[in-house]
Amino acid sequence: MSGSIISINSRFNSELRMNRHWWLGFLAIAVAAGLGGCGNGDLPVSVASLRETLPELEQAAALWRQDAYLMTAEVRIPSDDPTLWVAVGGFQSPSEDSESILVFLEQDGSVTSKRVPHTAGVQQVRPILSVDWKLDAEEALERALTEEGRLYLEENAESQCSFMYLERDVPTSTETVVWRVTLSGCLLEPSFQTTIVDANTGEILRRKTY
Repeated sequence: MSGSIISINSRFNSELRMNRHWWLGFLAIAVAAGLGGCGNGDLPVSVASLRETLPELEQAAALWRQDAYLMTAEVRIPSDDPTLWVAVGGFQSPSEDSESILVFLEQDGSVTSKRVPHTAGVQQVRPILSVDWKLDAEEALERALTEEGRLYLEENAESQCSFMYLERDVPTSTETVVWRVTLSGCLLEPSFQTTIVDANTGEILRRKTY
């Protein structure tokens, strides 16, 4: 995959964990591939609106399986490379146990997809529905950024591969839908900071600076 593809995960558990980490790792490998979008003057970078792009991703996933559901989505920070995709969603289907699908919205408005085989079977997870989250990517990023985070993005605009995941906070009993915002270098460069933001209230649930 292209230079910026390093982020959406690998196989949910032993399955959920392995599948889920696989997706997040596939959608990181897909992330160092990028995302587009509209910016906010208060933010040092632009990000895509997942709320606006998700319907197209869901329509494409429904062509694969009518009962496809969203289990994770990713938005890259920033999103100004015209050669890279705008948004990507990871979908599963309760009627499909041998594969899942990644659906990409490209910069030119086209939608592409990649089927992902699961040799050990798909571990079904709790879907993420539109009613399960309120904060769009831009607002979540604004909540997540500390002054240090803003400075990091400003100073590393050309050399970082940061990203945002919409996902369920599996370690918690309620599996709250959250935004996981990771400020990170590319390839082998270390992450700078990860912040978990409640996708409904905007509350900062956890933050780790490396």
